[in-house]
Amino acid sequence: MTAPAPLTRAALRRLHAQDVIIRHTSMAGASMAIPLPLLDMAAALSIQVRMAKKLCALYGAEFNRTAARDVITGILGGLSPGSLSATALRYLSFASYFAGTLPSAGLSAAYTYVLGELLMGRLIANGRIDLPSPGEIGERQSSASPELAEAHA
Repeated sequence: MTAPAPLTRAALRRLHAQDVIIRHTSMAGASMAIPLPLLDMAAALSIQVRMAKKLCALYGAEFNRTAARDVITGILGGLSPGSLSATALRYLSFASYFAGTLPSAGLSAAYTYVLGELLMGRLIANGRIDLPSPGEIGERQSSASPELAEAHA
């Protein structure tokens, strides 16, 4: 029987980041139980921004509120209007509030989880949550080894 391989610092950091993501996913899903229109969505957004801030702190990256907001709302802008129907259903009538809460909570939790995984991937790859500009990508490739530069050309 062989001993398990020791965890590296990167693996421990990733486990901690996944714990942060799961906790914030649960909170975002629970925030959909707030009965006031738009307050539930504002609560979920603040939870997602707080998750981005904690992930940046964990990876030693600078937290930029504007970049976090752009990433969060940019992904949300890519959703189709039909995918937001469960949230809209909640506000049609009193009875539909209870029928729409569960789908809204599920959508909010799923969105927060995917967002957390995306942010973690960006922090691992780029050391920040916003995407590098095309000029920065070119600089990185030219400063890399000649074989890498040729492979990307």
